[in-house]
Amino acid sequence: MLVMRASQMQAFEKIAVQRFEEGLLEHVRTFFPEHAAALGETALRRVLRYGLQRAESRGLRGERGVYLYVALMFLLGSGFEDDPQLRALPVLQTVSAPAEPPAQAAAETGSGPVPDVAESGPETPDQRIETIYQQASVLLDRIAGPEQTPLPLMLNVWRQPQVYEGLSGPSIGHRLLLLLQMLAPEKYRALGEEALRGLVRLGYENARLQGLSTEPGLMHYVALMFMLGSGFDRDPLYPWAAAVLGDPAVQDAAQKGAALREAALTFLGRCLPVQPRRAAQSAAALARSDQSYRQIITVAPGSARLPQAPR
Repeated sequence: MLVMRASQMQAFEKIAVQRFEEGLLEHVRTFFPEHAAALGETALRRVLRYGLQRAESRGLRGERGVYLYVALMFLLGSGFEDDPQLRALPVLQTVSAPAEPPAQAAAETGSGPVPDVAESGPETPDQRIETIYQQASVLLDRIAGPEQTPLPLMLNVWRQPQVYEGLSGPSIGHRLLLLLQMLAPEKYRALGEEALRGLVRLGYENARLQGLSTEPGLMHYVALMFMLGSGFDRDPLYPWAAAVLGDPAVQDAAQKGAALREAALTFLGRCLPVQPRRAAQSAAALARSDQSYRQIITVAPGSARLPQAPR
């Protein structure tokens, strides 16, 4: 009988984790190449460490679950679970608390809610993330089609200099909703006005906390929440946002709003997918094992458990 010391097990586990991280990195480079290139090696690895920590804090242990979680970060924004606009996903209408305290990050064309495509009932964290991914895929298909992503469509509208002209309404809230409807009519219908009112309220509050008190600044901020996710300004996928909003040299509200828009257009212009491959990405992620990526014992059905060192 082969006996392994704890130190040996830890060493093998470390190798297994490193192998998994490199595989995940290659997956992101393959299916989100423009975004990966725009971030650069250091920032990309930081994003993946952040994703792994968030996934683990939610009880995700299987390779497939982690791959799906990270893909959702790139598709919807890193804070997708807490994004008010994504309450259209039935599985996100009830909040699932983290399984443990999260580790700090390292330096269709229809309208109405998305149909519940999974049976209700208790789910493991790994089953839950598959449900979220399935429902998010239905939503993205509605908005942009099965192979596209919504961002290029929205960005093409937002980059027009006259984008805010003709937005009339009795309040800034009404004008913000009109802006979102103009940016992506299909997304607006798919998410529903109730969810987007929640997004606008949150955006109004957060923009003012960031010193964006002018109407154009508020519109820039809420438009970016709609396009990139409600937490874009603290998302490691979009480090330029925190850099602009935290720049002590830019205190004037109008200048800060203009700088945010300029930085967004510059970065997003570099990371737009030339040829989106959502279907292929989904197939690759769903093909991953449901076993823990930390596991150093490979178990085949009906076989004895044999320790195997990673090759």
